[in-house]
Amino acid sequence: MTLADPYLKTTRAREHLDALWEEVKAFSETQPCALVINDDAKNQRCRIDVRIKDVPDRIPLIVGDVFYNLRAALDQLVWCLAKLTLPYPKDTQFPILEKPDPGLIARRTAGVPAKAVAIIESLQPYHRGNAQKSHLLWRLNKMCNIDKHMRIPVHSTAVWFQFPESIMKFAHFENNDTMNIPLSLKAELKIYMTLNPNVPLEVIFGDSFWGVECQGGDIKEIYDFVADNVIPRFACFFK
Repeated sequence: MTLADPYLKTTRAREHLDALWEEVKAFSETQPCALVINDDAKNQRCRIDVRIKDVPDRIPLIVGDVFYNLRAALDQLVWCLAKLTLPYPKDTQFPILEKPDPGLIARRTAGVPAKAVAIIESLQPYHRGNAQKSHLLWRLNKMCNIDKHMRIPVHSTAVWFQFPESIMKFAHFENNDTMNIPLSLKAELKIYMTLNPNVPLEVIFGDSFWGVECQGGDIKEIYDFVADNVIPRFACFFK
């Protein structure tokens, strides 16, 4: 028995991750963000509304594939560990728990060597207490559950205003999509927009109800943790 299957899954996750970067790059190159300027002469303000294209469906679908392959790699890891002592393990799974449950861990790791179970237990999000939502495995598991049972987890898009300080210090934000500035600064704003036509945009995945949010760098961090940190800890059991 080897860890070939879990590593094949992480390799596949990496392929999806690379495809994700390409899709996000292609979306960004369409200039998905536009700023619409309207005068409010009565109040001597200039209103700036953000218009953002819908994120292509393919992007969140690829994100789901990244997470599913990583989650499957962890589950197959536990099955491989159990296969060291059992003819054909059943009902195994890599537990990712929000609170201690020794019985559930024992059921999901039946047949896994005790030292390996101890490592799995040490990786549980509940060890972080109230900060467990920052745990990479918690985020991976939650994203998979949202995508599988609830909805495709596109959380939102974020636009980064990088206007000069001479403009921003007079800006008022009405909501996440609208701000206004003094009408006297409109000419300066237009000059800046002409020189900087692209508005930086970040696609955010997750669900505000569950308190999980993942940007591109977060997804890469989760991938690195599973592929380069978690799975290699168990290589010693297969020598």
